[in-house]
Amino acid sequence: MFIQTATTPNEDALQFIPGVPVLGSGSMRTVEYTTPREALKSPLATRLFAIEGVRGIMYGGDFVTVRKHTDYPWQLLKPDVYAAIMDHFASGRALIRDDADDSAREGAGHDSEIVVEIKELLESRVRPAIQEDGGDLDFVSFNEGSGVVRIRLRGACRGCASSSVTLKHGVEGMLSYYIPEVTAVEDVGDELEAQAQKEFGKLEAELQSKLKSK
Repeated sequence: MFIQTATTPNEDALQFIPGVPVLGSGSMRTVEYTTPREALKSPLATRLFAIEGVRGIMYGGDFVTVRKHTDYPWQLLKPDVYAAIMDHFASGRALIRDDADDSAREGAGHDSEIVVEIKELLESRVRPAIQEDGGDLDFVSFNEGSGVVRIRLRGACRGCASSSVTLKHGVEGMLSYYIPEVTAVEDVGDELEAQAQKEFGKLEAELQSKLKSK
């Protein structure tokens, strides 16, 4: 297997392209893991998180985006990432466990007309462009009173210096042009990730406490 890499606007994120389908053309266009706990749903993500310096993984149709901590150079991480990806696809194991819950389910039947329009624009106009750079985004919410759209940037978009420009001049400008009710777009990815890390820390502390009490 020959794995290619592609740079992204985020220096701390790289696309690894194994030359075989990753998620393929199924209904899940991207799947991201931001904590080791989340990664338990995927054997490959679990192994990648075991590499010191890795802080996030996202699967796309034909690529795996890996995010790292700034202090870890790619020349040290790449060999282990290559090995993990090659071994996984050579093993024939499933990318995501069959019993793993799909956290991306959306209650589209309860969406207002404006939310449906926002999601359609994000899906058809924004996500394809962002995925070309190894990232993605999720719709989180729309406040009809303030007109603020909250989204979560994922993959290479996390921590990218140009993400604020993408939000302001790209996503926000397009949404407000087509949907005048939209006044602003905010990325809440760091906020949600911080909450997830906090919950993971609590669980880890509880487990350590139980082990000490035995």
